[in-house]
Amino acid sequence: MTYRSIERARDSRRLDQATWAGDSLLFLSYDTIGVGQIETELIDFGLVFEDVPFFAYGVELQPGETLREGQFPAVMCGVKEWQFTEVEADDRATPFYIGAFLWISITSNISYRLRFRLSFEGISMRNVEHFR
Repeated sequence: MTYRSIERARDSRRLDQATWAGDSLLFLSYDTIGVGQIETELIDFGLVFEDVPFFAYGVELQPGETLREGQFPAVMCGVKEWQFTEVEADDRATPFYIGAFLWISITSNISYRLRFRLSFEGISMRNVEHFR
């Protein structure tokens, strides 16, 4: 769904104008210890995004950790699966995104304690319960 389709929905009175919150940015953190591959539990946004939100991450050492030269951790993170709810509109199901399962991969010779900073950004709704 795009900004124009939201405007069309408002114009045709399909959605309450007070429902849309506009652009929302959700920040979360996820702590890890050691190396390996992790699949997270469901991360519930507490928001309803009208389209797949933009996902980004960064990593920092937890307090007290020190990098060892030549032994920096290599990290990757991605979305394994989006959690969504579907709403019937115009005789078709429209997905609205409410959460995600992530995968995290960490390689290193050292067992670092890391904190992943996650962000999800997109157009969300004020009235979350309306679409749950």
